[in-house]
Amino acid sequence: MSNEKPVFIVDAMLGKLAKKLRLLGYDTAYSSDIDDEDLIRIAKNENRILITKDVQLARKAEKKQLKAIQITKSDEVEQFLQINQKIKLEKYEINGKNSRCPVCNGELENIEKNKILDKVPKGVLEYNQNFWMCKNCKKIYWEGTHIRNLQKFTEKLNDRL
Repeated sequence: MSNEKPVFIVDAMLGKLAKKLRLLGYDTAYSSDIDDEDLIRIAKNENRILITKDVQLARKAEKKQLKAIQITKSDEVEQFLQINQKIKLEKYEINGKNSRCPVCNGELENIEKNKILDKVPKGVLEYNQNFWMCKNCKKIYWEGTHIRNLQKFTEKLNDRL
């Protein structure tokens, strides 16, 4: 198996899953208003694995020799386990070094605190040391409660792998 991480395209019904995949470092194309034909075209052109809840879309992708994972569960941990059954991902880890922007899928880079003094709330600056900025949309991230919650999620997920 290749050391390269798989890349995904996720249908509109799985926006939360797409965000989590990005935060876990997986290149994940997602749009809430993309149609099935565009999903298939992008999956084919960019060699992405299609993740969908739509039975017909999964079948259509497989007929076109595309790799597709049909999600049947509602629980997010179960959804990740379904993905893992098909492509055997490594243990999940959340950190700024491997995460992608949950908004636009861009790569994150470390940014010095003194370069963002006027871009984040003062309290955030006082309580956080590590900051990342999306190379694409320039959104700034730090290790807040959402990251701690995601770390708990990954611990629960890794315990079940």
